[in-house]
Amino acid sequence: MNKHLLVTAFSASVLLASGCTTMETTLAPVPEKVRMPIKPSLSERTYILEYQYAHQAPRVKSVQLPAHPITRGQSVVIESEQVALTERLRNRLVAILNDKQLTVISDRKQADYVLSINQLDISETESIEYQLANATVFGESDLAQQFTTKQCSNILGSVSMKLSHQSSQDVVWFAKSSIDTASFQRNPLRYKLVMSDHIENLEQVQQFVNTHNAPDAMQKRGAQPAPQAPQYIVRTKSSGLSKIAGACEQAEVSALVPDLHYYLSGILLEKINVN
Repeated sequence: MNKHLLVTAFSASVLLASGCTTMETTLAPVPEKVRMPIKPSLSERTYILEYQYAHQAPRVKSVQLPAHPITRGQSVVIESEQVALTERLRNRLVAILNDKQLTVISDRKQADYVLSINQLDISETESIEYQLANATVFGESDLAQQFTTKQCSNILGSVSMKLSHQSSQDVVWFAKSSIDTASFQRNPLRYKLVMSDHIENLEQVQQFVNTHNAPDAMQKRGAQPAPQAPQYIVRTKSSGLSKIAGACEQAEVSALVPDLHYYLSGILLEKINVN
Protein backbone atom coordinates (compact mmCIF):
# COMPACT_ATOMS: atom_id res chain seq x y z
CA MET A 1 0.00 0.00 0.00
CA ASN A 2 2.75 2.44 0.93
CA LYS A 3 4.65 1.43 -2.18
CA HIS A 4 1.61 2.24 -4.33
CA LEU A 5 1.18 5.64 -2.72
CA LEU A 6 4.85 6.42 -3.26
CA VAL A 7 4.61 5.66 -6.97
CA THR A 8 1.46 7.73 -7.31
CA ALA A 9 3.03 10.68 -5.52
CA PHE A 10 6.14 10.47 -7.71
CA SER A 11 4.01 10.41 -10.88
CA ALA A 12 2.04 13.41 -9.72
CA SER A 13 5.21 15.36 -9.02
CA VAL A 14 6.54 14.55 -12.50
CA LEU A 15 3.31 15.73 -14.12
CA LEU A 16 3.33 18.89 -12.05
CA ALA A 17 6.89 19.63 -13.00
CA SER A 18 6.11 18.97 -16.64
CA GLY A 19 3.09 21.26 -16.50
CA CYS A 20 5.17 24.04 -15.00
CA THR A 21 7.73 23.71 -17.77
CA THR A 22 5.03 23.89 -20.44
CA MET A 23 3.49 26.94 -18.80
CA GLU A 24 6.83 28.74 -18.63
CA THR A 25 7.47 28.09 -22.35
CA THR A 26 4.04 29.36 -23.35
CA LEU A 27 4.35 32.59 -21.36
CA ALA A 28 7.84 33.53 -22.64
CA PRO A 29 7.53 36.96 -24.41
CA VAL A 30 8.08 37.10 -28.17
CA PRO A 31 10.30 40.09 -29.13
CA GLU A 32 8.41 42.72 -31.11
CA LYS A 33 9.52 43.25 -34.71
CA VAL A 34 10.33 46.65 -36.17
CA ARG A 35 7.59 47.63 -38.58
CA MET A 36 8.44 48.81 -42.08
CA PRO A 37 6.93 52.28 -42.60
CA ILE A 38 4.23 52.65 -45.24
CA LYS A 39 5.66 53.98 -48.47
CA PRO A 40 4.27 57.36 -49.52
CA SER A 41 2.63 57.74 -52.92
CA LEU A 42 5.05 59.07 -55.53
CA SER A 43 4.15 61.04 -58.64
CA GLU A 44 5.68 62.25 -61.89
CA ARG A 45 4.57 65.51 -63.44
CA THR A 46 5.31 66.66 -67.00
CA TYR A 47 5.19 70.31 -68.03
CA ILE A 48 5.49 71.93 -71.47
CA LEU A 49 7.01 75.39 -71.06
CA GLU A 50 6.71 78.12 -73.70
CA TYR A 51 9.17 80.99 -73.91
CA GLN A 52 8.46 84.06 -76.02
CA TYR A 53 10.31 87.14 -77.19
CA ALA A 54 8.94 90.52 -78.27
CA HIS A 55 9.50 90.14 -82.01
CA GLN A 56 10.64 93.11 -84.06
CA ALA A 57 9.61 93.72 -87.66
CA PRO A 58 12.42 93.65 -90.23
CA ARG A 59 14.08 96.97 -90.94
CA VAL A 60 13.64 97.85 -94.59
CA LYS A 61 14.99 100.74 -96.64
CA SER A 62 14.08 100.91 -100.31
CA VAL A 63 14.74 103.81 -102.71
CA GLN A 64 13.74 103.83 -106.38
CA LEU A 65 14.91 106.65 -108.64
CA PRO A 66 12.79 107.90 -111.54
CA ALA A 67 15.55 108.40 -114.12
CA HIS A 68 14.92 105.08 -115.87
CA PRO A 69 11.38 103.75 -115.39
CA ILE A 70 11.21 99.96 -115.22
CA THR A 71 8.60 98.47 -117.52
CA ARG A 72 7.14 95.02 -118.06
CA GLY A 73 8.97 92.85 -120.57
CA GLN A 74 12.40 94.29 -119.86
CA SER A 75 15.29 91.97 -119.07
CA VAL A 76 17.42 91.59 -115.96
CA VAL A 77 20.67 89.78 -115.29
CA ILE A 78 21.45 88.72 -111.72
CA GLU A 79 24.99 89.23 -110.46
CA SER A 80 26.25 87.87 -107.16
CA GLU A 81 30.03 88.08 -107.35
CA GLN A 82 30.28 89.51 -103.84
CA VAL A 83 28.17 86.86 -102.12
CA ALA A 84 27.59 83.11 -102.12
CA LEU A 85 24.17 82.93 -103.74
CA THR A 86 22.49 79.56 -103.29
CA GLU A 87 20.44 78.02 -106.07
CA ARG A 88 17.37 78.14 -103.84
CA LEU A 89 17.74 81.88 -103.27
CA ARG A 90 18.47 82.55 -106.92
CA ASN A 91 15.32 80.69 -107.92
CA ARG A 92 13.41 82.84 -105.45
CA LEU A 93 14.72 86.04 -107.04
CA VAL A 94 13.94 84.77 -110.54
CA ALA A 95 10.39 83.87 -109.51
CA ILE A 96 9.70 87.33 -108.07
CA LEU A 97 11.11 89.10 -111.13
CA ASN A 98 9.04 86.87 -113.40
CA ASP A 99 5.93 87.70 -111.37
CA LYS A 100 6.68 91.35 -112.14
CA GLN A 101 6.87 90.36 -115.84
CA LEU A 102 10.61 90.95 -116.04
CA THR A 103 12.72 88.41 -117.90
CA VAL A 104 15.87 87.04 -116.27
CA ILE A 105 18.68 86.36 -118.74
CA SER A 106 22.34 85.39 -118.40
CA ASP A 107 23.97 87.76 -120.93
CA ARG A 108 24.83 91.02 -119.22
CA LYS A 109 25.36 92.88 -122.49
CA GLN A 110 21.85 92.07 -123.64
CA ALA A 111 20.15 92.96 -120.35
CA ASP A 112 18.25 96.17 -119.68
CA TYR A 113 19.11 96.06 -115.99
CA VAL A 114 21.63 94.41 -113.67
CA LEU A 115 20.47 93.22 -110.27
CA SER A 116 23.48 93.12 -107.93
CA ILE A 117 23.31 91.23 -104.64
CA ASN A 118 25.76 93.23 -102.56
CA GLN A 119 25.36 91.71 -99.12
CA LEU A 120 24.16 88.54 -97.46
CA ASP A 121 25.69 89.33 -94.10
CA ILE A 122 25.44 88.03 -90.56
CA SER A 123 26.77 89.34 -87.28
CA GLU A 124 26.46 87.99 -83.76
CA THR A 125 24.62 90.13 -81.27
CA GLU A 126 24.02 89.92 -77.55
CA SER A 127 22.11 86.89 -76.35
CA ILE A 128 18.34 87.22 -76.13
CA GLU A 129 16.33 86.64 -72.98
CA TYR A 130 13.09 84.79 -73.61
CA GLN A 131 10.32 85.06 -71.02
CA LEU A 132 8.20 82.19 -69.72
CA ALA A 133 4.76 82.76 -71.22
CA ASN A 134 2.70 80.01 -69.57
CA ALA A 135 3.71 80.03 -65.91
CA THR A 136 0.17 78.97 -65.01
CA VAL A 137 0.98 75.35 -65.97
CA PHE A 138 2.64 75.02 -62.56
CA GLY A 139 -0.57 75.83 -60.73
CA GLU A 140 0.08 76.96 -57.16
CA SER A 141 3.63 75.60 -57.18
CA ASP A 142 6.51 78.07 -57.00
CA LEU A 143 8.42 76.16 -59.69
CA ALA A 144 7.79 78.95 -62.19
CA GLN A 145 10.31 81.10 -60.31
CA GLN A 146 13.06 78.65 -61.26
CA PHE A 147 12.30 78.80 -64.99
CA THR A 148 11.25 82.40 -65.63
CA THR A 149 13.73 83.14 -68.43
CA LYS A 150 15.84 81.41 -71.05
CA GLN A 151 19.00 82.88 -72.59
CA CYS A 152 19.52 82.13 -76.28
CA SER A 153 22.06 82.99 -78.96
CA ASN A 154 21.07 85.61 -81.50
CA ILE A 155 22.34 86.55 -84.96
CA LEU A 156 21.58 89.65 -87.00
CA GLY A 157 21.15 88.97 -90.72
CA SER A 158 21.09 91.60 -93.44
CA VAL A 159 20.64 91.76 -97.21
CA SER A 160 21.37 94.62 -99.61
CA MET A 161 20.75 94.89 -103.36
CA LYS A 162 20.79 97.41 -106.15
CA LEU A 163 19.38 97.57 -109.66
CA SER A 164 21.43 99.39 -112.28
CA HIS A 165 20.52 100.55 -115.77
CA GLN A 166 22.81 98.54 -118.03
CA SER A 167 23.63 101.07 -120.73
CA SER A 168 24.06 104.13 -118.49
CA GLN A 169 25.27 102.34 -115.33
CA ASP A 170 22.87 104.52 -113.35
CA VAL A 171 21.52 103.03 -110.14
CA VAL A 172 17.74 103.02 -110.40
CA TRP A 173 16.93 101.19 -107.17
CA PHE A 174 18.74 100.19 -103.99
CA ALA A 175 17.51 98.58 -100.82
CA LYS A 176 18.65 97.02 -97.58
CA SER A 177 16.89 94.98 -94.92
CA SER A 178 17.85 93.32 -91.65
CA ILE A 179 16.32 91.23 -88.89
CA ASP A 180 17.66 89.13 -86.04
CA THR A 181 17.05 85.42 -85.69
CA ALA A 182 15.02 85.88 -82.50
CA SER A 183 12.48 87.99 -84.39
CA PHE A 184 12.68 85.84 -87.50
CA GLN A 185 11.58 82.62 -85.82
CA ARG A 186 7.96 83.30 -84.97
CA ASN A 187 7.21 80.09 -83.13
CA PRO A 188 7.80 80.15 -79.36
CA LEU A 189 10.53 78.10 -77.76
CA ARG A 190 9.07 74.98 -76.19
CA TYR A 191 10.72 72.88 -73.51
CA LYS A 192 9.70 69.71 -71.71
CA LEU A 193 10.22 69.47 -67.95
CA VAL A 194 9.62 66.34 -65.87
CA MET A 195 9.46 66.51 -62.06
CA SER A 196 9.68 63.07 -60.41
CA ASP A 197 9.27 62.13 -56.74
CA HIS A 198 11.66 59.58 -55.25
CA ILE A 199 12.43 58.21 -51.78
CA GLU A 200 15.85 59.49 -50.82
CA ASN A 201 16.52 57.13 -47.87
CA LEU A 202 14.87 53.92 -49.09
CA GLU A 203 17.96 51.73 -48.62
CA GLN A 204 18.73 53.19 -45.20
CA VAL A 205 15.21 52.45 -43.93
CA GLN A 206 15.30 48.90 -45.26
CA GLN A 207 18.71 48.31 -43.69
CA PHE A 208 17.49 49.67 -40.33
CA VAL A 209 14.48 47.32 -40.30
CA ASN A 210 16.50 44.28 -41.38
CA THR A 211 19.21 44.93 -38.80
CA HIS A 212 16.79 45.27 -35.88
CA ASN A 213 14.70 42.29 -36.99
CA ALA A 214 17.66 39.93 -37.17
CA PRO A 215 17.39 36.97 -34.71
CA ASP A 216 20.34 38.09 -32.60
CA ALA A 217 18.99 41.63 -32.32
CA MET A 218 15.51 40.44 -31.39
CA GLN A 219 16.84 38.02 -28.75
CA LYS A 220 18.96 40.75 -27.25
CA ARG A 221 16.01 43.15 -27.24
CA GLY A 222 13.73 40.64 -25.51
CA ALA A 223 10.65 42.25 -24.03
CA GLN A 224 11.82 45.78 -24.71
CA PRO A 225 9.73 47.79 -27.22
CA ALA A 226 10.97 47.64 -30.80
CA PRO A 227 12.57 50.85 -32.06
CA GLN A 228 10.63 52.90 -34.60
CA ALA A 229 11.95 52.87 -38.14
CA PRO A 230 12.87 56.26 -39.60
CA GLN A 231 10.29 57.86 -41.86
CA TYR A 232 10.79 57.96 -45.61
CA ILE A 233 12.19 61.19 -46.99
CA VAL A 234 10.61 62.18 -50.32
CA ARG A 235 12.52 64.46 -52.68
CA THR A 236 11.55 65.85 -56.06
CA LYS A 237 14.03 65.54 -58.91
CA SER A 238 14.01 67.72 -62.01
CA SER A 239 14.85 66.29 -65.42
CA GLY A 240 16.06 69.68 -66.58
CA LEU A 241 14.70 71.48 -69.62
CA SER A 242 14.60 69.44 -72.81
CA LYS A 243 13.88 71.53 -75.91
CA ILE A 244 11.18 70.24 -78.25
CA ALA A 245 10.68 73.26 -80.55
CA GLY A 246 12.50 76.42 -81.60
CA ALA A 247 16.14 77.45 -81.96
CA CYS A 248 18.24 78.58 -79.01
CA GLU A 249 21.78 77.17 -79.09
CA GLN A 250 24.42 78.70 -81.36
CA ALA A 251 24.32 75.90 -83.94
CA GLU A 252 20.52 75.94 -84.06
CA VAL A 253 20.39 79.70 -84.53
CA SER A 254 23.06 79.62 -87.25
CA ALA A 255 20.98 77.09 -89.15
CA LEU A 256 18.25 79.75 -89.51
CA VAL A 257 20.46 82.11 -91.53
CA PRO A 258 19.76 80.73 -95.05
CA ASP A 259 16.01 81.01 -94.49
CA LEU A 260 16.46 84.46 -92.97
CA HIS A 261 18.32 85.71 -96.07
CA TYR A 262 15.70 84.06 -98.26
CA TYR A 263 12.99 85.91 -96.36
CA LEU A 264 14.69 89.33 -96.48
CA SER A 265 15.57 89.02 -100.17
CA GLY A 266 11.95 88.41 -101.02
CA ILE A 267 10.86 91.46 -99.02
CA LEU A 268 13.35 93.70 -100.82
CA LEU A 269 12.69 92.55 -104.36
CA GLU A 270 8.95 93.01 -103.91
CA LYS A 271 9.67 96.73 -103.38
CA ILE A 272 10.66 97.28 -107.02
CA ASN A 273 7.93 99.15 -108.87
CA VAL A 274 7.37 98.02 -112.44
CA ASN A 275 5.22 100.04 -114.85
